Amino acid sequence: MNTIKILRMAVAAVTFTVPGALLAEDQESPPLYISVDCMKSTAANYASIETDVWQPMHQEMVNQDKQYRWALYWVMYGDRSRCDYYTVTTFLGSNQLNARPAIENVFDAVHPDADFEEAMSDTFESRDHVASELWLTVDGIPPKAHRYAVVNRMKAHDPDAYERMESRVFKPGHQALVDGGYRSGWAMYALIAPIGTSTPYDYATVDFVDHLDPVPMAEAMMTANPNRDLDELQELLDLREQVSSETWVLVAATEREMDGE
Repeated sequence: MNTIKILRMAVAAVTFTVPGALLAEDQESPPLYISVDCMKSTAANYASIETDVWQPMHQEMVNQDKQYRWALYWVMYGDRSRCDYYTVTTFLGSNQLNARPAIENVFDAVHPDADFEEAMSDTFESRDHVASELWLTVDGIPPKAHRYAVVNRMKAHDPDAYERMESRVFKPGHQALVDGGYRSGWAMYALIAPIGTSTPYDYATVDFVDHLDPVPMAEAMMTANPNRDLDELQELLDLREQVSSETWVLVAATEREMDGE
């Protein structure tokens, strides 16, 4: 049974950056869940509210082991009419995913001289929270420092075959690009919620990069897969439809003392 089916069942029973030791393929490690929240800014100070008010709160929750990571991205290339910012919150395992931190207590701990109700009102007036998605990390190459995330949303015709193709064929090519300094990392995610016929994609890959220069993709893939030709690689690409591709700029992120991420 493929990863996405397993996690959908798990989430139903309980209810997106990727450290190498925490990949979903490592069955002894807790799954790494990614909550992606689509935000439409309605005020010029939205980003500063996230960085001044919310980033310290998320950092406190990371420090308390109630979250694994948080980041804010701005959509540089893509349709900004619906979402012009995304917040990405990472949870290690179901305990963190299902934790419900007392937000007001966290606020008081990091903003002792500020008013909670006023800060929440400023937040609500600065953006519309359009939608939320839950993803599972399937595979990846742990990213180094990066400025951009190129987010590719996919629709897989055969999820099992698609996951094998990304992990066994294309991941080595991405590793060659990382080794050559063209990329900072790479990750693959499966969509857990929402699901249904109205959802046009069920997977995503993310290329973490520090620049937007062209990369020798075909050369890297051929170097990593010397026994395959370009026609065969193209046939593998037919296992999925690339629904969209957006370039996000990293605005802010929490840090982890134990691993420096």
